[in-house]
Formats: sequence, C-alpha cells, structure tokens
Amino acid sequence: MNLRELSELLQLSQTTVSRALNGYPEVSEDTRSRVRAAAEMHGYRPSAAARRLATGQSGTLGLVFPRERNMLGDLIFTEFLGCCVEQASDLDYDITLAMARGAQTEESVYRRAVRSARVDAMILSSPLLADPRLDLLRSLKMPFILHGRTRATAPYATLDIDNRGAFLQATRLLCDLGHRSIALINGDTAFNYAADRESGYREALMMKGLIPPPTLICGAMMTERHGEEEATRMLALPLTDRPTAFICSSMAQAAGVTRAAARAGLAVGKDISLIAHDDRVADFRAESFDPPLTTTQSSIGAAGKRVVELLIHMLRNPGEPLPQEVWPVDLVVRASTGPAPRQ
Repeated sequence: MNLRELSELLQLSQTTVSRALNGYPEVSEDTRSRVRAAAEMHGYRPSAAARRLATGQSGTLGLVFPRERNMLGDLIFTEFLGCCVEQASDLDYDITLAMARGAQTEESVYRRAVRSARVDAMILSSPLLADPRLDLLRSLKMPFILHGRTRATAPYATLDIDNRGAFLQATRLLCDLGHRSIALINGDTAFNYAADRESGYREALMMKGLIPPPTLICGAMMTERHGEEEATRMLALPLTDRPTAFICSSMAQAAGVTRAAARAGLAVGKDISLIAHDDRVADFRAESFDPPLTTTQSSIGAAGKRVVELLIHMLRNPGEPLPQEVWPVDLVVRASTGPAPRQ
C-alpha cells in the first residue's frame, strides 16, 4: 500500500497522513493513532525519498566514532548502540554509523554528512572535557545531543548520569567503613565522565581530611587486563601505602582487581573492599561476582533509548528548549564491601 492508497482508505489528505506518521505536533493524537494503526495493519512503510519530500528530513540519525578507540569492541558501547537502534526503529527512524581516523578526518565525516543530507541529527558519545565537535556541528547547523557532558559554556542538549555524585557516594561508604587508603582505577580523565568521577572521589576524601597519594589513582582503559595490572601494582606497595579498598570505573576493571587480589592471597569483602560502576549490561552482572559486587548503578541501555527519544523530540519540536537531563545513580551495597581490616 502506498501513501495515496492509505490516504484514500482513511479519507485524509496525503499531507496529514505523512505528518501523522512523522510525529508532527499539529496533528491530533486521535488522528495520529488512527493513521499509525492503519499503517501497521496494512504494512505501510514510508520510503526515505517520500519522507524527505514531505518533511525535509531523511529519518536517519548519525553516530561517528574514531577508529583508534574501536568502540564496536566495547561491550558497554555496543549495549548503548543496540538500544539506540531499537528505540529509533520504534519511532520510525534509522541510525547510520561512520568511522573516522584522527580529528581532521572526523571533521570531514561530519561535513560530508551535512552536505549529503544523509542524517537529520547526530548523537555524540564519550565527550571530552573540551570537545570540538560541539562548535563544529553548531557551525554546520546540524542538531545534536551529547550522551554525557562537557565543560562548554554554550547550552547544548544532553543526557548524562551524575558521575561525580555516584563516586562521592561510593567513597563515602568506604570511609564510613573505616577505610583510609582507597584506590581509584578510573577511565581516561580527558573524558568528562572520568574527570567527574575523580572529582567525587576526591571530594569525599577531603570531607575526612584525606588526600589520596598519586600512587593510588590511575586513568586506565576500561578492561579487565588494565584493572588487574593496576591492582597488582598497588597491592605490591609497602603495607603502610597499600590500599584496603578499590573503586573502579567499570565492571571489567573490577574483574581484574579480583584476579589480582586472589593472586595476592586477599579475599574481596574481607581483606579488601571493592566497588565498581555497573552499566547493567545484560551479560555482565554484579550479582554474578564472588562475592556479589557493591556498585554504583545506572542502565546504559536505558540511556541509549532516552537519548534517541530526546533527539527525535528535538527534531519534531525545534522551537522548544534544549533537553538537559542528569540522572541520579543508585548505590547498591553487596558483600564486596566490608570494614577496613586492622593493620
């Protein structure tokens, strides 16, 4: 069934049917529901060319990532991406991916996407403290939303979690349990999420009059291997300098810490305490650790769905203020944290 036939069936103009299917606010909810139900019943799907002609939009969102970071090999990113695609599909949009090498090529990818009108808006992931992509996309008049935040002063659309507050809570819990030597195995602090996490960690220690030594803070890749290597290094420090607790920025890092602790003859939850950030990835659960892992917890999949929902709402309602959501993070206490051991 084509658009004309669907319009005749519903006794509506082709313009009204098209606008109803594309979520335009001037179409009533009753009409929109009736049109979508008929389209579903008769298997109607608007072509990309027809959508562009009717709305001036392609019905596609874009996401560019640098080859150097191989984000498709990252379990957290693929969970985020999969939920973005799922939500976009539910809202009759597609998502296209592009890979870039180096800052100059990344800029050319964005410029090419704008010139070709292949995408209506961009999703920006893993923002840097100072992220040049914002000014570039503004200059190209390309709508975008950040998954995360940056230190830019101009307003921008964002969905983020409270990384600073999450790691402040985690560190305070360990301090309340008597720990004074607390290690932070973080991500790269060039990225805003990692800088915020370190800020929360330091703030909680300062409340107790503590200043962490540089030997107990590291910015590592979010992998099990790097978690294990950094924990091994820290556990080899003299007894007076050795951490009695670890906070990790990822579940993979925490898995590495448990391996290093076991090799050092230390029991997690008894000899050392361990907290990690849990993105609630389906196949990598804190409950499956031995002992179950205390976590700061927020669903990366739910964030992916919400980012797409917000971005499409921006496209359909261009006059509204830019969305800026910051989600609180849960602290879930399990058996991997306990009182500081007596030295």
